[in-house]
Amino acid sequence: MVHALRRAGQRLRSGGSLISIRPHETQLPLVSIITPSRRIPVTRLPTPGFDDRQSAADAALERVVAEGRFAITGIGNQRYRSVLDNPAQLRTYLELINPPRPRFPPSRRARLLELWRSRHPASKIEIAEWIVMTALRRL
Repeated sequence: MVHALRRAGQRLRSGGSLISIRPHETQLPLVSIITPSRRIPVTRLPTPGFDDRQSAADAALERVVAEGRFAITGIGNQRYRSVLDNPAQLRTYLELINPPRPRFPPSRRARLLELWRSRHPASKIEIAEWIVMTALRRL
């Protein structure tokens, strides 16, 4: 990632901005069933191998700042929600994520399907993901 940040820095004019968007370190994606009147949390989705990649991304950002290529102008946390119509769309959603992908803990997919079979007709599946956005300014 350091190389990608350096290359981006070469393309940006002085004062240009770069935004880094990555998953939150401690908040795992949350799968819920939402009905017209309430939200039913089902499970959080851990991602195997995530910690190593997250540490590398953080180190890369720190390195380009320490090298004097960029300055951090802001850091923010946000929640991004995706609403899906059925479990088949959830499977597709998860398959489109670059590896390593989030995984259902044991028995939690079965729990989701059980809740889905007894759902309200207007129910949807929601995935809430927390992200960290870091704004960098080219020096």
